[in-house]
Amino acid sequence: MKLTKNKLIFILEIFIVLGIVFGFLPREVFLCFLGILIFYILFHPLKDGFILFVASIPIFIALPISENFDSLSSARVIVLFLFFKWLFDKRKEIKGILRKEILFILFFLILAISIFVAPDKIIAVKKFIYIFNLAIIYLIAKDLLQKEDIFKKTIKAILISGATVFLIALGQLIFVYFSTIGGFWNWWANHFSLGFYGENLRQIVLNMNAWFAYSPLGPSIIRLFGSFTDPHSFALYLLLVVPFIIYLLFSEIKGKLRKEKISKENSVWWIWLVLSLFFMVLSGTRGIWLSVAFGIVASLYLLIKKLNVYKVVSFLLLIQLIFIALIPIVSVFTVIPQFKEGRTQDADAALILKRLFSILDIDEQSNQGRIYIWKKSLESLKSHPFLGVGLGNFPLVLEQNLELAKAGSSAHNLYLNFAVESGIFILIIIAIIVLQILSVIFKLLKNNLLPKYRILLSAFLVFLVWIFGYSLFDIALSDERVFLLFMVILGMIYAIKINPKLVLKNE
Repeated sequence: MKLTKNKLIFILEIFIVLGIVFGFLPREVFLCFLGILIFYILFHPLKDGFILFVASIPIFIALPISENFDSLSSARVIVLFLFFKWLFDKRKEIKGILRKEILFILFFLILAISIFVAPDKIIAVKKFIYIFNLAIIYLIAKDLLQKEDIFKKTIKAILISGATVFLIALGQLIFVYFSTIGGFWNWWANHFSLGFYGENLRQIVLNMNAWFAYSPLGPSIIRLFGSFTDPHSFALYLLLVVPFIIYLLFSEIKGKLRKEKISKENSVWWIWLVLSLFFMVLSGTRGIWLSVAFGIVASLYLLIKKLNVYKVVSFLLLIQLIFIALIPIVSVFTVIPQFKEGRTQDADAALILKRLFSILDIDEQSNQGRIYIWKKSLESLKSHPFLGVGLGNFPLVLEQNLELAKAGSSAHNLYLNFAVESGIFILIIIAIIVLQILSVIFKLLKNNLLPKYRILLSAFLVFLVWIFGYSLFDIALSDERVFLLFMVILGMIYAIKINPKLVLKNE
């Protein structure tokens, strides 16, 4: 395997991040490494910087710029340099490119207008910059991925990023069997949370987090979250990566099914896939569990439309059924003692199942909280239908301090959250964008596609419907890492739309 500059920088990045997390290196070292990344992006082909960026999405950490400002993600800085380089390369074509991005422009225009009605305009401007800063990776991806070599390398980069998230989560799961709950809590907050997100988030997670599932019948168990801020964004990132693992699996599986033995490589993909689903269940994210129903409906719709995807969709349905079957299996798994501390009570073998069934319990505390928040959100939307309460100012709807936006104060519904903050017009734009994305994929599936790309596009449609359904219950799609990967995938979809030869069979 040839060791390219991209690979060398990525390996160096991993060692630096690990050194910071485990306390061997000061956080300031990453500022020096950021300089290396910027130099590499500016003086090497844009495609190389982009692919390195995609592979690095899960390990971009906060920059310790000063004692009072140490939470700026290095990903946001890198995106800007990629964008400026892309703008320079496309300076003669930029007007033509933007004319084709009407929905993109309208989306940000409406967000910008809602800043003017925001009681706290500084927070509103910060959120606008945050969303725009991350979303521009879509424009770069859409342009670059029209070339076949970059397209294939980006798929590999996404798989690398997914493997990174998976391995950190695996390490976290192993860790909880050799630590007390207090030891885990403090170590993770003081090392991973501080190293990845800065002092502000460290303080937040030390005082309140969603890391554990509790039961009156036994001690707490971990709600797996890896290096993410919470289990919801962790589960969603894995869900976005799963179509690419399936792509690897299915590209071999047609030839392997007739053979007595499955290759070792294929076995690794199967283990990775099933454990990723296992980790998604172990995240305790009820919205992900419930919204698999949307994915199943999308699968059945593809079967009804007879798009020459029977074998493909049957395989996707199998994956979703495995996910559902893992819920009771994980519930039994949770009786294995976690955290090395005395147990005075027996573990609850049905803890995960009870959490699943609690979705239907209106009197359950979390459900009551969501219903209350949805009710207050709808009342706010009724009172401020056109411009909302102002971008980033959602906590005001619940009469909370605006600083709680950083701690996760939201409508627990991505669409409703945008509507409450920026009005019904942004909701209409988002609905059009969602329908357009699914329509583009559906139309592409009518073509004579290569088998490996038929599975990838079918998986995109099914799993994006799953994700859009999940967004009815949470706003995890707006998490920085999740949102960046989502934007890259959208760029991939629209790149295929512009250049279908990427995925078509040679006539």
